[in-house]
Amino acid sequence: MLESAAHHPVYNELVAISGEENVRDNTLDLLAYSRDASPFQFDSPGIVVRPGCTEEVSNILKIANDKKIPVVAAGARSSINGSPLPRVPNAIMLDLTRMDYFKGLDEDIMTVTVGAGLRWAELIHLLKEKGFKLGFRGPYGGNAGTVGGSLSGNSIGCGASKWGGACDSVVGLEVVLPTGEVVKTGSGWNPDSKPFARYTTFNDLTGLFLGDHGTLGVKTEATLKVYYTPNGVAFADYGFESIDDCAKVMHELQRKKLAEELVLLGDKNSIDLLANSYLDFWERLECILAVIIEEEDEEIANKKKEIVDQIAKRDGRSLGTFLSKAHWTDMFNMVQPLFDSGFWYNTCHLRPISTLPETVKGAHRIFEKYDIKGKGMNWIISALGVDRSYCTGWITLFIGNQKNKELMEKVWGELKQIELSTGGAVPYWCGPLWEKECLTQVNPNFHNLMRNIKGVLDPNNILHPTVFDL
Repeated sequence: MLESAAHHPVYNELVAISGEENVRDNTLDLLAYSRDASPFQFDSPGIVVRPGCTEEVSNILKIANDKKIPVVAAGARSSINGSPLPRVPNAIMLDLTRMDYFKGLDEDIMTVTVGAGLRWAELIHLLKEKGFKLGFRGPYGGNAGTVGGSLSGNSIGCGASKWGGACDSVVGLEVVLPTGEVVKTGSGWNPDSKPFARYTTFNDLTGLFLGDHGTLGVKTEATLKVYYTPNGVAFADYGFESIDDCAKVMHELQRKKLAEELVLLGDKNSIDLLANSYLDFWERLECILAVIIEEEDEEIANKKKEIVDQIAKRDGRSLGTFLSKAHWTDMFNMVQPLFDSGFWYNTCHLRPISTLPETVKGAHRIFEKYDIKGKGMNWIISALGVDRSYCTGWITLFIGNQKNKELMEKVWGELKQIELSTGGAVPYWCGPLWEKECLTQVNPNFHNLMRNIKGVLDPNNILHPTVFDL
């Protein structure tokens, strides 16, 4: 299982490009690379190669395109939607985690340029040493998740309440096209220009490759916005007797851009699993809103907290700081315990904050209908403020026992239908988790445009074929 099989038709060519130590085709490795953090299973890759630079990626794609061999690019495969998994046999998987370099911080134009395989946690640490921070700080699996993976899948996570999602932080990209050509986007179209601006002379080609799930090009470098490290931080947790009251306060705070992060726990069951000490404090507690504020100095942070306090206490009461502090200081360490408890089935999506209560109530009707607690399953309902006045909605299901799999998938399917039918919600990433539902509803003209773009950039359809039904 551990020995090289050298069975793939381009094994020797890949070894010549990236070195024998960076090419894997033994049974055990291929099995490992056939999974991410989701419950989905597809084909194992035919071979895995770990390129170390853009030139290697380009040479690999030229060979694959010439021989019409499918290619799937992947980061650390920490996704919970199945998006980096091969769906066709004998594909070449590009493991980009070897391209984890910190290319440079440019204090003049306030950007950082990194290899696509760099993990968010490491990037945050390297910037902090230099007195800088990111706006969006990565998905909640940022100990493993890579920059390129998040940009391919439209990640939402830490810092999104103030700064938006992963793709909102991008200034420019370096991308290798399926035919091997290398393109730099934004101001990078000019060889003499720094990557300081995204929207410049020509079309926004950066956006073309964001959220593409690796179907249009392989992202090898990304340039992201950076900011000075704040000196003032404030935390606050507020409790509410209803999801309606909690969502109303969240909506006002988000519209006024008062917080770096706004996290909502949407029912008593979720509080019991993540912050049960607060239930001892207040028996009628039904929802919690955790608020994190970052500012230039402590005085400004505390002043903002006073404003937040005035708004939140109209319909709720102050609880303390336990949840907000734990959430922010353990930024990337909260996900692993969930996986240990059977976390897999999630329904991540975006929606207007005002529609959140309707969705939560619909979820409860499904849980009661199937008595999922009585069958040993469980859930967490949460939400995260994003950008101006919308949020992510996360309903996380815990299977409990594999004998519940059939029922779990039924509940999961009904939850997704409720979410899409209330308030015009949309998933922020797709993968097999959402693809069927999205393709059923997508406007045909929109989908045809995607097909045409794919046909021009990838004429032999080698990059992640069949994804988005392209």
